Amino acid sequence: MTTKELLNELQNWNEHELFYYNYYIAKNSKNFQEFLNTLDTEYLKKKMLIVPEIKDGFMPDFVTDADYFFDKNSQNNVILTKHNRYTPAFFHSHQFFELIYVLKGACRQNIAYEQIDLKEGDFCLVSPSTSHSIEVFNNSLIINILIRRGSFEDIFYNVLKDTNKVSQFFNSSLYSKKNNAYLIMESKNDNTIKEHVLSMYIEYTERKKYYENILDSSLMILFSKLLQQYENTMKLPGEVRKSSALFSDIMAYFDANYQTISLNDIAWHFHFSTAYCSRLIKKHTGKSFTQLQQSIRFNKACFFLKHTNQPIAEISALVGFQNVEHFNRLFKKRYQKTPGQFRKENN
Repeated sequence: MTTKELLNELQNWNEHELFYYNYYIAKNSKNFQEFLNTLDTEYLKKKMLIVPEIKDGFMPDFVTDADYFFDKNSQNNVILTKHNRYTPAFFHSHQFFELIYVLKGACRQNIAYEQIDLKEGDFCLVSPSTSHSIEVFNNSLIINILIRRGSFEDIFYNVLKDTNKVSQFFNSSLYSKKNNAYLIMESKNDNTIKEHVLSMYIEYTERKKYYENILDSSLMILFSKLLQQYENTMKLPGEVRKSSALFSDIMAYFDANYQTISLNDIAWHFHFSTAYCSRLIKKHTGKSFTQLQQSIRFNKACFFLKHTNQPIAEISALVGFQNVEHFNRLFKKRYQKTPGQFRKENN
């Protein structure tokens, strides 16, 4: 399939969109109650059709990884779908990250009671557990890219080390109690970006061998391209921008030196007192310095266990544990399995 053929296919109306369009027309007429009386609740649940006025119908307020990343024969961390036009706007949140891309036209996002109008070429990255709704009541085309929360550090391993707005967003979502609800990225009418997203959609749709690896890499490339061209125009929520920027700088420094870093190192590097740094970390993460360091070390250890064949003793030393027995004991206490069991389950 070519990207031109995909665009034509996306423009076609699917079964859900036809239902929602009829719902939309009925809702704005005098015959709305008659329309509702014709609906079968069990059918709506089976087809996962959202009708807010139907009691006990299908109305998810929190969507988990299992609701989308359920294919046992796949290891995919990235899913691409078309947002069904005329879907009733309803507030919901989810366990995963959602990257919304306006392929054609425009749409409106309502995020934490803030109204955001997105135009063609815009991306809106929504963090997990953020309540939001989306309105598409015209012929616009919106692509939803879902990113499994538990694996995003694997995908963005190198980006998280840098100080940029994407790493700021992800580090905030991973470690901070008060995370950024969204990140807006404008790519205008960048045809290279558009073709890249369409190629990802084709990759996901066709699901050829190794497509999961290709999608992970393609997503990394997408964010890198956006940073390269449009980093200066990326927008975070204003009320948390300053504090999150400082915390992001600290986390980038933390991430680059996590094996040996101390609280004194952070204080010296950022010209603050150790007491202030300790309070700042506690304020943003709810964890002490030691707890945060251990959390980062184990995140890195899991990455190496999944993606390398290095001996466990080497990984232990690599992430900052000089005593492998101590590492094994803490790992099992944290994950209820040994590093060897974890590696076997994730290979």
